[in-house]
Amino acid sequence: MHLPGRRLLAALFAFALAAPQAATAQSLGTISGPQAAEVLAALGLSPELGRDRHGDPEIMFQQNGLTCRLNFFDCRNDRCGSLQLEVGLDLEAGTTPQVVNQYNRTYRYGRAYLDEDMDPYLLYDFELPHARVGEYLESQLGIFGTLLEHFTEAFGY
Repeated sequence: MHLPGRRLLAALFAFALAAPQAATAQSLGTISGPQAAEVLAALGLSPELGRDRHGDPEIMFQQNGLTCRLNFFDCRNDRCGSLQLEVGLDLEAGTTPQVVNQYNRTYRYGRAYLDEDMDPYLLYDFELPHARVGEYLESQLGIFGTLLEHFTEAFGY
């Protein structure tokens, strides 16, 4: 009876079974900045990957003729579980809280607010699913494109 060999074999077998699950668990429902940038690049959105003031990924990109930002949240080890799409409209005379309130009452998915110059901003938050994260991001960018059309129309941009 050669116990060290059996123990080693048992340990290797257990590790082999656990390794794929550990690798999958790390990436389930998360995305890295470079992976998200690849999705945006494949859609022709000219992404520029950087870091926000907290050290999390941040991507500037172009959609519907506007400069937009993809913010990353719930990050651990450079993998993030929720994202936020953001755009601001630089209006010459700004807008009013009433127009923003009307937008927020009319449209379901995005939420608008005013900055200190009374310029409107649109935010769209979403969490990532456990599978097909890249495809899901692509679908959310499609919804965001529709929101951008409504947003610019609502503010006469």
